[in-house]
Amino acid sequence: MALYHPPKPITNNAAPSITADLTYEAHGKCGQTRIIRSDTEEEEGNIFDAATEGFGNAWKMVIVNVGQTGQLMRCDCNLMGMIATFRANNMIVDDWVKLEGFPIYGESIPFEIMADITYVALDTHYANTIAILYMDCEQS
Repeated sequence: MALYHPPKPITNNAAPSITADLTYEAHGKCGQTRIIRSDTEEEEGNIFDAATEGFGNAWKMVIVNVGQTGQLMRCDCNLMGMIATFRANNMIVDDWVKLEGFPIYGESIPFEIMADITYVALDTHYANTIAILYMDCEQS
């Protein structure tokens, strides 16, 4: 389970400190990051599995690149990526399914998901999809 858990409910008094905390997390406060990509030669290089990583679940995933372009300005480019499998402890199964197979286009990059992420597999049919997962994060 991810170490970062904001208080519930988030009140007006707590909101500024939570915002500051998340800004701090965004500047490298997490102990580990993992990069997965859809077109890697590594076995399982397109999969994040918290059970085998050893640093707990990921609390944030950012897709920073999708698709590929040719060298020419006009090309038959595939500027899309896709998540094949997604699992998170704090989301219901119906919401996992909504993310799986959802096309992520270049205009929507960076594409971010914040959750208690346990498993992600990128769809290998879409080249050059790159995601960064943030793990081992601590609250300020």
